[in-house]
Amino acid sequence: VSMLNDFSSEITVRTLPLFLANVLGVKTSIIGLIEGIADTTATLLKIFSGYISDKIGKRKNLVTIGYGLSTLSKPLLYFANSWFFVLIIRFMDRVGKGIRTSPKDALISESSSKINRGKSFGFNRAADQLGAVLGLLGASLLLYLTSKGIGTMTANIYKKLVFISTIPALFSVLLIILFIKDVKKPEGKSTIMPSFRL
Repeated sequence: VSMLNDFSSEITVRTLPLFLANVLGVKTSIIGLIEGIADTTATLLKIFSGYISDKIGKRKNLVTIGYGLSTLSKPLLYFANSWFFVLIIRFMDRVGKGIRTSPKDALISESSSKINRGKSFGFNRAADQLGAVLGLLGASLLLYLTSKGIGTMTANIYKKLVFISTIPALFSVLLIILFIKDVKKPEGKSTIMPSFRL
């Protein structure tokens, strides 16, 4: 799940500054502002989502909502025609990130035995990094191919990248809905169920 989502995100996010600068003519300072607001949003929401997750005890619901919001934000980039619209989309994407991160980590912990907990988190982080690397490579390759070797960003090229990136993102949400289960954790006891890693 993490690998598919990161792969999808890298394709759109890493090429977004090129789209903003080359297509929309946005200044570098505005591009920095967009990413600063987006990252701050995700960081702050992690605290609240973790608290809510502990209160309601339903990790999967928040994880699904978080990944769902991020997935829904991606195709909206297809229609982006101003930096403010992009800011709203990036804000939506990072809200999804902030909502899902803490519940996802808690779900991984609760669905792993004590002896395998480190392996579960290690596998998840490795999948994150692999998805990011593959996404960056994919973005570079797709940009090269769609621009016919020129490597210049245009509105049509970015729309193609957005369309392609939406596919793995949808698959990641589908995997959560079909295969991820909440763990019934007895109060005060550690869960020893095997994990289905996110």
